[in-house]
Amino acid sequence: MRPEKAKKIKLLVVDVDGVMTDGSIIYGNFNDDYRRFNLQDGFGFVLLHKAGIKSAIITGKSSKALQRRAKELKIHSICQNAENKLKVFRNILKKFKLKPEDACYIGDDLMDMPVLRAAGVAVTVPQACDEIKDIADYVTKRNAGDGAIREVIELILKAQDKWQALVHYYSG
Repeated sequence: MRPEKAKKIKLLVVDVDGVMTDGSIIYGNFNDDYRRFNLQDGFGFVLLHKAGIKSAIITGKSSKALQRRAKELKIHSICQNAENKLKVFRNILKKFKLKPEDACYIGDDLMDMPVLRAAGVAVTVPQACDEIKDIADYVTKRNAGDGAIREVIELILKAQDKWQALVHYYSG
């Protein structure tokens, strides 16, 4: 990821299945599916928010587990069942009075392509299809659901010279 682009980021927007999770869904008997979320990714959102950067989730599916996780992480905006992710992305930008170049989007599949093209920084994961990797500014080293979001957050915070202050804050 080019630091000059990462310096401008004021909003991180992520897809869920295949980005925030490893893409697996476990079905149970309680009318909901189960998702596995990475704790480092979660703490990454805490760090992001402490640094004054907003967050959003856009996903094509709906999940009570995701709703709960987003609430725990204090995600600023969440849209489930999104049929047109680009329209949702533009509405989120409008809500926060931001421009596309102020946003980083992490997506992994064809549905994410329009948003990846519109965002200031386009990021994907190693498991993404080739067409998505071809348009991404950055492909994470870590896998989806296994710290990829945290990796991106650290890159953004380091580019903005906010990382060391957070390290100092937590080191006591």
